[in-house]
Amino acid sequence: MGPIDSAGIPLLAPHLAREVETPAPKVDADGFASLVKEAVVKTNDQIQRAEAAGSEFAAGRVDDIHGTMLELSKADIELRFAGNVRNKVTDAFYELWRMQI
Repeated sequence: MGPIDSAGIPLLAPHLAREVETPAPKVDADGFASLVKEAVVKTNDQIQRAEAAGSEFAAGRVDDIHGTMLELSKADIELRFAGNVRNKVTDAFYELWRMQI
């Protein structure tokens, strides 16, 4: 009996025998930077709206405590979210730093 390849059966599958070129994924570094910048600007705007609502309520020009508390709560949530994202990015950086290549 002869070798397996003489019987017409290839040793490697045809798709594995040749090099398959896959296109490199397109990395949009500006996309991540603009995403982070947009989130920071949005958070800052919400904080400023909350400060303005608190100042207006404290000065007595507005008597809408519900709206004031809602703005302050929104600002608190957005600020906590931004802090948590920052912590996750920092943790990911340190995890990559500790990786052995």
